[in-house]
Amino acid sequence: MRLPSAFLAVPVLFYLAIVGGSYVCINSYMNYSKAVTERDTWRQSKSEKDEAKTKFESQSAALDIETQKAEKLAQWIEGTRTLQPICVAITRSIPPEITLGEFSLDRRADMPSQLDLSVRINNGSMQEVARIQSAVQNIQYRTYNSQQLKNKDNLEYKTMLVWQPL
Repeated sequence: MRLPSAFLAVPVLFYLAIVGGSYVCINSYMNYSKAVTERDTWRQSKSEKDEAKTKFESQSAALDIETQKAEKLAQWIEGTRTLQPICVAITRSIPPEITLGEFSLDRRADMPSQLDLSVRINNGSMQEVARIQSAVQNIQYRTYNSQQLKNKDNLEYKTMLVWQPL
């Protein structure tokens, strides 16, 4: 007895299944290789981007630190701006033959418009104190609670300066 003619297609279908399976396997392997290559490229790109990001963040942090330093310096300069005219006025009011042994200006934290002035004048007299007071008054500061103490050749003068615009 002979096999039906439909069974003649079995060997053809077998060979077609082998060819189709081979195609699927080769195609899958090629796609897998491509995916591995893309993954490696992506990882390398990611590591390069991470390095660039880390470098950028470190530069940004360095810039932030420099910015903070610059802001503190600017605040310090702005805070001393009111002290500069006082220092210049006092030092210009003292004659060249008289020397200042100590000169200090302290700003009060609770009242920034008030300054404590302390000056030690070497070989000076009350006339220098009067010059200092007039120089300070010329730049719109008033002296309060002034104290003078004479020790041998030194004269210590302490006062509180309050800014009073005209």
